[in-house]
Amino acid sequence: MTTHERLGGTGAVSPATRRLPAPRAPADGELQSRIRCKSPEAVVVEVAGEVDLCTVARLAEVLDEHVRARPGVLRVDLGQVRFFGAAGLRVLLRAQRHAEAAAIHLVVDPGGSRAALRALDLLGRLHGSGR
Repeated sequence: MTTHERLGGTGAVSPATRRLPAPRAPADGELQSRIRCKSPEAVVVEVAGEVDLCTVARLAEVLDEHVRARPGVLRVDLGQVRFFGAAGLRVLLRAQRHAEAAAIHLVVDPGGSRAALRALDLLGRLHGSGR
């Protein structure tokens, strides 16, 4: 007898299925960004919320937009970020490559965000290890 046949007649759901968390739906409102300062010489973008797989596309759009504008300095203030995942690190590394190619000085400031500070610290350790 298959599992489906055993559960089919009773309408019961296995206990293991009930304990599984629901998949996280994309959340459009969990990442906010605003331009704190903008001039031909410098742009300061303030990022707040959660930087994860569901929100990282928005961060990439914002950074790409400012790199295309070619300011002398692009500063990304992560001080209000509550969560910073690996997907966010990939976006920052990509932004760094694009900024270097466009002769833009990219500054990533973790501010008071422990999440951003931990992620950037890990990135620094990985880069420093020669891998």
